[in-house]
Amino acid sequence: MQSSDSPRTASVKFRFKNLGPVKEADLELGDLTIIAGRNNTGKTYMVYTLYGYLKTWREYLLRKDDSLLRHSLKVASVTLEDLIREVITEGQARWKVDRDTLDKERARVIQELAQEYSKRGLPRVFNSLQETFETASIETEFSSEFLEYRRYNINFRTGRVISMEYNGSEIVVSYQNNQSERDTSVEILSLGGLIPSIYLLFLVRGIAELERVPFILSAERFFISLFYKELDFTRSEVVRLLQQMEDVKDWESSFPSLLTDRTSRYALPIKDNIDFTRNISDHSRKKSGFSEGNSFEEIVDMLGGYFESTDDDIRFISKKNNDSSFDMPLHLASSSARGLSDLYFFLRYVAHGRHLLIIDEPESHLDTANQMQFARVMAKLVRAGVKVLITTHSDYLIKEMNNLIMLSKTFKNKESVIKRHKYKSDDFISPDSIRAYVAEGHTLTPCIINQFGIEMPVFDKTIDDINRASNDLASRLIIEEEEE
Repeated sequence: MQSSDSPRTASVKFRFKNLGPVKEADLELGDLTIIAGRNNTGKTYMVYTLYGYLKTWREYLLRKDDSLLRHSLKVASVTLEDLIREVITEGQARWKVDRDTLDKERARVIQELAQEYSKRGLPRVFNSLQETFETASIETEFSSEFLEYRRYNINFRTGRVISMEYNGSEIVVSYQNNQSERDTSVEILSLGGLIPSIYLLFLVRGIAELERVPFILSAERFFISLFYKELDFTRSEVVRLLQQMEDVKDWESSFPSLLTDRTSRYALPIKDNIDFTRNISDHSRKKSGFSEGNSFEEIVDMLGGYFESTDDDIRFISKKNNDSSFDMPLHLASSSARGLSDLYFFLRYVAHGRHLLIIDEPESHLDTANQMQFARVMAKLVRAGVKVLITTHSDYLIKEMNNLIMLSKTFKNKESVIKRHKYKSDDFISPDSIRAYVAEGHTLTPCIINQFGIEMPVFDKTIDDINRASNDLASRLIIEEEEE
């Protein structure tokens, strides 16, 4: 089925509480969001929680036994039963409601959604016991009024069309069924579930962050690229063993231990990362919304080679003009190539404008020059319309991002400066598009961002400390030499 809408962007703030090392932290996404900080400060906890929330909120929103659905039409001046009968007989039904009431109803739905995810979703996302996240939660705050006009359509392959429209004073539900044979009793049952579900989706439309489709490159991506075939073997082996156990009388008692012995525990982001790598050959039959911009070619330039996928293997192949030619299976390639392979395939075959690309430590296994080049890749993706969220320990990446921020400004002899430092004319990023944070003290501290770049004290202090120690040691050696 397909839907259509013209949503307005709303400012959304995500709040994390009692999540690993994090006591309470607020995160607002920019077109590029950077979270830096020392080890064990909760960066991955927050990123995984956000990933799971964006990936599964519809599931919790439309859960049939949930209070969200039971109370979804409480603002209506008609009962659901009367509304359905009117829709079927007249093709349309309406009820009066003001924007203030819809604002409150939407806030209630979003709050209950976050509570439901915090209670049931977090243990699933981390594949952990529920008591581990007993007090943990994610909350959302957003600043936008319900639109004076909004329309939401759903077109079903069976020929049915349901639309919901708000015109500033009333909600209008329209229904069209082009099927030649219609069973009214079946339609009543169907619409009894569909209309409340559509109404819930109708309420939260326009909150752009909730509409983002997350795609993650976890820190474990280097090992996934090595062992994805073994993971496929493990899955096939479980299926084979289950088939063998059809003749075993005590299979019910053996089944739990079988799963324990033969499977591993992965957090949802890692599992999804594994599934993407495992199914790359299927993705390669598609074409991303950014294939014409050739964003993936930046990765080819960084590595001196490109990737090809077949049903049996992923290969890393040198560029034609590369002095040292190579053609090797991915597991024999360098760690930098393995770490960037999924990003290459994502950009070439999958990426579209509604994605939120999440990369855990993009600088891992990249030399300093490629870390700087990767900052330019991210700036290019942001300008192309992909939202990006990264966690990082790299001061090189931040310093290069600061250069790109300064390159977004106009100044005298800019073209000669660009040429002298080997930048391209489109190597820039607006400071207004960036949000940056330091994970420290059990929270997130927002960074100051201006025309000169991002003030990242966690790196500045470390660099100052090492420079101070270096200067002190050097001065001692000079004094020692002079005394001799």
